[in-house]
Amino acid sequence: MEDPTRIPRLLASLQDLWEGQPDLSLGQLIAVLQHRGVSWSTPDEEAEAVIDGLLHEHPALIDDTAGPITATTIAPEQLVTLVDGFVVVRSASAPGRMPSVWRASSIRKTGPGLPLVITDEAGVEHRLGVVSLLSRFEVGNALTGLTRGELGASRWCVLFDEGSRAVVGQRIRVWSQHRRNVGEAVYAWDRILACEPGEDMRIAPPSGAASVTVGRVERVLPLEGVDSR
Repeated sequence: MEDPTRIPRLLASLQDLWEGQPDLSLGQLIAVLQHRGVSWSTPDEEAEAVIDGLLHEHPALIDDTAGPITATTIAPEQLVTLVDGFVVVRSASAPGRMPSVWRASSIRKTGPGLPLVITDEAGVEHRLGVVSLLSRFEVGNALTGLTRGELGASRWCVLFDEGSRAVVGQRIRVWSQHRRNVGEAVYAWDRILACEPGEDMRIAPPSGAASVTVGRVERVLPLEGVDSR
């Protein structure tokens, strides 16, 4: 006979999984499990391993120990990434808006349906909306040598010595602060030739045009969906 004590444990894991993605219906949640290979014949221990993997990707609750993770929030709609002790806040509705970047000292325990409150290193609390989804990601290799075809859903933030910053996606958006004015430049690109701290970021545009120097790199922060190549 199967051990009946496994049932509360499995149900608790399923509850955590659903609470981590509360916008899914029950049918959609079951479809997600089926897509990962769970069927009527799957042993419970294998199904539990699949659930644990999904919970790692979209946890129901995080605290200061969370690894690189991006929180999607509402009120306001933002993408908030916590990585390497930094917080990167991007507008989800206005991608042309310059992201803010600052160091964090602590994060209040949070998850879908809860407020996202992060304290910076000066002790100021930042209330960044209500979490709708948490997405953990893996930190891949350096940007140097990356082609646009390899990018996929990955996004990166590059900080430059003079205070400007960029987000690398299918286009590279670069913002420069001049007193109260923010300048923006958008680059098409084919390959990132160099992007290491202490070096100039250089990109190869499409169609074999001459390389473009964007700025002197201070730090590179992964934002989401980074694949290890």
